[in-house]
Amino acid sequence: LSILGCVLTASSGKVKLFTEDISNAQDSALAGLRLSYVGFVFQAHNLLASLTATENIAMLLELRGYAGKAATEEAHKLLSEVGLGDKFESKPGDLSGGQRQRVAIARALAGAPPILLADEPTAALDAQNGLAVTETLRALAKDHGHTVVVVTHDNRIFHLADRIVHIEDGLIVEKP
Repeated sequence: LSILGCVLTASSGKVKLFTEDISNAQDSALAGLRLSYVGFVFQAHNLLASLTATENIAMLLELRGYAGKAATEEAHKLLSEVGLGDKFESKPGDLSGGQRQRVAIARALAGAPPILLADEPTAALDAQNGLAVTETLRALAKDHGHTVVVVTHDNRIFHLADRIVHIEDGLIVEKP
């Protein structure tokens, strides 16, 4: 995910983001590509505890060029899309694990990046909330045309995938 998300460069081979070869891109160029093209859903949410759900999303929207009021309005729209229309002013500590993960999904969708990367999005959730979060990711991907890459060990959500790639020891392996 770090290579796909323009956080790290590959130690060998070529990496293309759409048609652009980013194999030898400088850190500043990678940061710009991340901001333009990639939304992250982190395993541990990575929400800022002192900010409300709206502010956690609006901050990223402002980095992506939205003005203050427009950023707040878009954050409210995204929170409503993930079923948190009543949690605009809630801080992460006041939300359940599933709700925090849905705020993280809304933040990943902020500014409509074409690629969403999710690192073990169900790891800290019970089965019901894990399935709900994954179904939310799938529905939003289908509705908005995003490419969603989920790295997970949670075989309970495999049935939601359009494609499954198994990796062992850094290599893609065939599975029956």
